[in-house]
Amino acid sequence: MKKLLYLFFFLLLAVFALTINLKNPQSVVLNYYFDLSWEGPLVLVLTATFLLGLLFGWIFMSMSVIKNKRVAGKTKKQLAKVEREVENLRAMPIKDEL
Repeated sequence: MKKLLYLFFFLLLAVFALTINLKNPQSVVLNYYFDLSWEGPLVLVLTATFLLGLLFGWIFMSMSVIKNKRVAGKTKKQLAKVEREVENLRAMPIKDEL
């Protein structure tokens, strides 16, 4: 089911990109520093910008996920330690004081 959803999303994105390309066939000029420039189709510029945004978003999200997994691992270790201590305390005999 998940693969079918991904396929549908990919096809929807491909149709969207194709329709943008057909409706906007003109070229654009990108000017860089030091009088460098590049001329190319508008759809390529838009697609490259979109993909760079996805890449940067994925990188920053991955960094956050890795940090959260590391914190969760430390918390699990602390929980296991506390559970062992509780079991040890439960196993100790109770001393009656009079």
